[in-house]
Amino acid sequence: MQDIILGSLIRQAKGTELLCLLLREEYALLREGQPDKVAGIEMGIQELIRQLVREREFLVSRLQLAELDKLGVLLDTLGPGDRRVFETWRAKIITHEQDSGRQATINADLAMALWKQSGVLLSHFRNQVAPRERNTYTAKGTWQDRTATATLVRGRM
Repeated sequence: MQDIILGSLIRQAKGTELLCLLLREEYALLREGQPDKVAGIEMGIQELIRQLVREREFLVSRLQLAELDKLGVLLDTLGPGDRRVFETWRAKIITHEQDSGRQATINADLAMALWKQSGVLLSHFRNQVAPRERNTYTAKGTWQDRTATATLVRGRM
């Protein structure tokens, strides 16, 4: 049972380390302005997170099968050498999860800033293209007197 639980901890530690690397790669791609590649990395990140959740659920189920509430209860039953190994892997998981959380926040802030910047730029272009006066010629070459407010239907009775 200890080997199964240790294997799960090792897989989680390596998975969270990979998550950190993917988030750093996503940040680099955001900085380079490559949205297609960012979307691909994001799909990989989401799948990795799903796998990490399943691994965490597996660990919890194994602990429950051994009639243990938490990993700490198992650690109390281990000798000093085994305990040190388990604690090392658990510490790596915690460290990588915290690093991933910080990097995810940075990535989200950068993505929002880029989204807002794109919106402002699009609005600026739209304002440059739109006619300054409301009264203009139509595509057919006829004079059009547009209303000041938006209307869905305009007709006569």
